[in-house]
Amino acid sequence: MASKTRDSTKQSTTLPGLRVIVTGKGGVGKTTFTTLLARNLTEKGFSVLAIDADPQEDLASSFGYTRDEITPITKNRRYIEEKMGGRGVVVLNPDLSDLIDRCGKRTTDGIGLLVMGTVDSAGGGCLCPENTLIRGIIRKVRVKEGEVVLMDTPAGLEHLGRGLGKGFSHLIALAEPTTNALKTACRTAELAGELGISDRTLVINKVRSEEEYQRAITTLGSDHPFTMIRSLPYDDEIASSDLMASERRSVILDGISALAETIITKKGR
Repeated sequence: MASKTRDSTKQSTTLPGLRVIVTGKGGVGKTTFTTLLARNLTEKGFSVLAIDADPQEDLASSFGYTRDEITPITKNRRYIEEKMGGRGVVVLNPDLSDLIDRCGKRTTDGIGLLVMGTVDSAGGGCLCPENTLIRGIIRKVRVKEGEVVLMDTPAGLEHLGRGLGKGFSHLIALAEPTTNALKTACRTAELAGELGISDRTLVINKVRSEEEYQRAITTLGSDHPFTMIRSLPYDDEIASSDLMASERRSVILDGISALAETIITKKGR
C-alpha cells in the first residue's frame, strides 16, 4: 500500500505540558512504536522521559538494556517509601528530581528511561505502590517547554481503571484493523476521556491495503471517541525481523514522525 498516513481530526482541547500515554492490546506493536516515537521526539530536540509501566519490561529491552542493567521501581522499595510515604505517612509533594539517577537510565541518545518493574514470584504482591509512584510522577513532575513524558502501558484496560493516565495530555491507542481490536481501542479512549485526556489518537497499525483501512473506518463509525486517526502499513519484512535494524523501516518512521509533528503542533495551539 502507499506510504502515506491518513489523518481524520476532530476539535480537541490541549492540556498543559506534553505527556503521552501509549496503549494497545498485546502484540499490536505499541512498545516498538513507543521506542521509535521517543527517539523521533529526541531527534526533534525534545527531552524525553520514557516510562515502562508494563510488567513485561519490554520497553527497556527495546532500548538495548537487559534486566541486570536497570533497577526497576519494584527493586527499590526504599525509594518508594521515601517518596510516596510509608508507615502511615503520606507524602503529598514528593521530590522526584533524582528519579532517573536512582531508579532509571539515560540512553545513549539522551532519553531518560524508567522501568516500573514486575512481580518476581507467586505471592509477591501487587504493583499498587509502583502504580502510585508512576501516578505521582505525572502529577508532580513539571513538564517544561521542550520536555515530554512518554509512557508504554500494559495490555488491556485495567491500568486506565486505576487512573494511571490521569494528568496526561495525549492518548495514542494502537489497534490492528479488526473489529475486536477497534472496539477495545474505543473503550480505551472513552476511559481516557473520563480521566481528562482530551487529545486521543487512534493508530490503526499493520494495515495491508486501502480496502482494509476503509473497512476499519466503517467499523469505527462517525461517533468514535478519537480526535485524530492515523494508520501505519503492514510490512512482511518488518513483521518478521527487527524493526530497529530493518532497511525498509522508512515508511513506519515517516508515519511516526508525521504523528509526532501533529502532537507537537496541537500542543502549541
